[in-house]
Amino acid sequence: MKATVLQVRLDGKLKKEADAFFTEAGLDTTAAVRLFLRQSVIQRCIPFDIVGEDPFYSKANQKALKESMRQYATGKIVMHKLMES
Repeated sequence: MKATVLQVRLDGKLKKEADAFFTEAGLDTTAAVRLFLRQSVIQRCIPFDIVGEDPFYSKANQKALKESMRQYATGKIVMHKLMES
């Protein structure tokens, strides 16, 4: 079968991070893309769950957690009892 070229434009930081991860996994990026495409065809779907970043680690949540920790450390928190439904 004749090989063809696939060109993809992406963020440089993403490529650098992906290259590093694939190297750790024993692959190069080309092999990883080829693996993804092959598995997509075999399974007839995206071969993994598509998820967003964990909201726990969002900047807004981390800011709220730090504020809660500051309040706890200074004794300025109000404890609430668990309300059962």
